[in-house]
Amino acid sequence: MENKISIPKPCSENWNSMSPNKNGRFCNTCDKTVIDFTKMEKSEILKYFSQNSNNERICGHFKINQIETRESIKYDNLRNRFSRIEIKPIKAIAMFSLSLVFTLTSCMGKAVVDGEPTIISNDTINENEIKNIEQNVEIKKDSIKSEMNQIKKIK
Repeated sequence: MENKISIPKPCSENWNSMSPNKNGRFCNTCDKTVIDFTKMEKSEILKYFSQNSNNERICGHFKINQIETRESIKYDNLRNRFSRIEIKPIKAIAMFSLSLVFTLTSCMGKAVVDGEPTIISNDTINENEIKNIEQNVEIKKDSIKSEMNQIKKIK
């Protein structure tokens, strides 16, 4: 990774227990200054390393996003693998499947049950037909009433 700092064996000393000095904090265990890189920009960090690369090992305190860890390497590798996956074939298969399902389901008409009229969306009924149906209903009601009356008379 570009411009990432890798720390294979981080120091286990507590940053807060070290005594502050001009460049960071002084570590009594190592007897050296630990540079505080948390307030520096990437360019400043790179400049510091290039100017002090001839010196002995540099100890520093960093933010987690400034360094490269094993977990971040694994995450970056995984992200790169996923980014290489082509989505287009998956989209094409999904679109084909959906269109096939919609086509098959739209061709299936409603089953016609014997004795029930099929209703078509463009059917129209004029007023005469409505009046005829209403009269037939009234006649049936009257015939039922008359039958009931006849049954009552017989009893």
